[in-house]
Amino acid sequence: MKSSLRIALATLAAAIATTFSPLALAHASMVGSFPAKGQVMTGSPAEIHITFNEHVEARYCRIKLVSGTGKNFDADRPAADKANPNAIVAAIPVLKPGTYSARWTAVGSDGHKTHGDFSFTVAK
Repeated sequence: MKSSLRIALATLAAAIATTFSPLALAHASMVGSFPAKGQVMTGSPAEIHITFNEHVEARYCRIKLVSGTGKNFDADRPAADKANPNAIVAAIPVLKPGTYSARWTAVGSDGHKTHGDFSFTVAK
């Protein structure tokens, strides 16, 4: 293969990688929440809000709460937050004092599933 053709192919490959690699890595990720990560609250929140860096399909999202003792608390099925198209909201049961981990699963508009968690504390 001639060197000019190799250079042209290498340039084309680099251009394609630069153009499309951000799309391949662009999955929904959490950018904020209520309660906030690490927040200490004086009472149980009524809802959990999670904001993402992009639109998520609320019907495919889930939120599960786990207490510091390992007890699971199911949140309601998340709904789209009417005030923010990149957020979901779910009602949760009244929580006793303790630390809780909110474990979430989301599906972005690209169809890829992502997950994560954050913890907060309900004080006495």
